Amino acid sequence: MTPTAVPDVGTCEGCGAVLPVQDGPTHRYMASSAACWATFTGLSDPHRPLAGAAFDALIVDAYAAQHPGRPSPQTINSVAIHLMVLCGVLEHSFRPDQALWVRQRPGRPSRLPKHNRFHWLAPPAFTSILTVADVSRGETPARRSDLAEQWIREVWSTWAAAHRPQVENWFGRYVLSERV
Repeated sequence: MTPTAVPDVGTCEGCGAVLPVQDGPTHRYMASSAACWATFTGLSDPHRPLAGAAFDALIVDAYAAQHPGRPSPQTINSVAIHLMVLCGVLEHSFRPDQALWVRQRPGRPSRLPKHNRFHWLAPPAFTSILTVADVSRGETPARRSDLAEQWIREVWSTWAAAHRPQVENWFGRYVLSERV
């Protein structure tokens, strides 16, 4: 009997997903393994689509929030904005199709400088919650969409347990407010 080769596996530094090690690109400031980034970008593969459910629009927000990177002006703004989107949909009854509008609101011109509006939030531990790898393993488009919604809710719940008051403050000030 010939032994079967077992692929080397690695753990994504952002979400903790255990995936086969592979070479390849990663996002320039989100902290992820090449395999995790490939899994995320693979969710847009037309040969393995999601079901087109409403929450599919929030996949980028969940991924960015679960892969926050290291403190820098870019990562601070990114995490804050993606968390505000999740907060808006899951806590304030915004529709998932309004995610783009919510993402753009905090960056609109104002009397305050656009930079330094937000500060670094220490990322929570993402142990025991779904990852993009779990979503990708769904057998059907409908199952992948169901897993995506569960993942999105878990990512927000994990962040909210640690930082809800701050995200709510930013959401009120930079999304809901007519004046910034």
